[in-house]
Amino acid sequence: MKHKLPIRASLGIDVQYFPGYKNHKINLHSLEVVLLSFILRGRGRHRIDNDEYIESGSSLAVTHYGQRHDILTDEHGMDIINVYLDLQHHSLPVLPAMLQPVLPLLLPLHPRFAHRLNRIVRLQLNDPQPLAQELFAIQRELQAQAVGYDEAVRLHWKLFLMQCCRHVLQNGFVAPQSTPPRLEAVRQLLDETFAEPHTLDRLAKRASLSRTSLCRAFKVYTGKRLFDYLIERRIQAAMVSLRSTDEKVLTIALNCGFRDLAYFNRKFKTLVGTSPTIYRRALTQPPELPIVPRYA
Repeated sequence: MKHKLPIRASLGIDVQYFPGYKNHKINLHSLEVVLLSFILRGRGRHRIDNDEYIESGSSLAVTHYGQRHDILTDEHGMDIINVYLDLQHHSLPVLPAMLQPVLPLLLPLHPRFAHRLNRIVRLQLNDPQPLAQELFAIQRELQAQAVGYDEAVRLHWKLFLMQCCRHVLQNGFVAPQSTPPRLEAVRQLLDETFAEPHTLDRLAKRASLSRTSLCRAFKVYTGKRLFDYLIERRIQAAMVSLRSTDEKVLTIALNCGFRDLAYFNRKFKTLVGTSPTIYRRALTQPPELPIVPRYA
């Protein structure tokens, strides 16, 4: 079931708080936006299609575009903050250089880049309060709409993302169930060193597999062919730079691991549906107000 979105927000973000949320019956549903489910307290299960994750304590889950999900609670319920994001039509804040590359691993920038492992990404949190404070501040600003509220929302959103990216650098994401260590090591290497040149021989040696075995196993594990995964990782990094900097397209392409501008332009248009220049220009235009939902 894909839900329509009943209200509108001008900044591509909306925040809603559900204290004591209870749900005991599975009802898989999908959204037209990116959903952040921030569990402050409670126990239950987070279902995404046929996969299930045990929720206990505090966690943040980012659900990709169009993924069918639901959260089941125990009898005590959960305190949940939902964040709804329209990332296709709104720019992202510019983060410090060390944090900026984490953004496309945390937030999906386009429906095309979904794969088996990022349909949902999860952070386990020891102290939810610093993140919760930023989200509650965004909610208050959106509700009051006092003078300058839009800038205040952007500042709190930037601080929230900085804390999330710091957490990823320090603790990583919650690993998927039954993670094959050798394949996950290759995937993490591609995520972290996407701008560097990679060869199949070197990657196969790192995984202690033959070239053929690595390619086959990586496709089963991620749902993507190995070098398609790498190209998409580079394109996503380029999308972040296009959205948040005024660097030349050639510079961005080179910084993201492409050695040929024409090839970069061609792959970008194939995957994103438009050229890098038009993609950047579209994000500077006044966006159509996105619709956001009213349920957990």
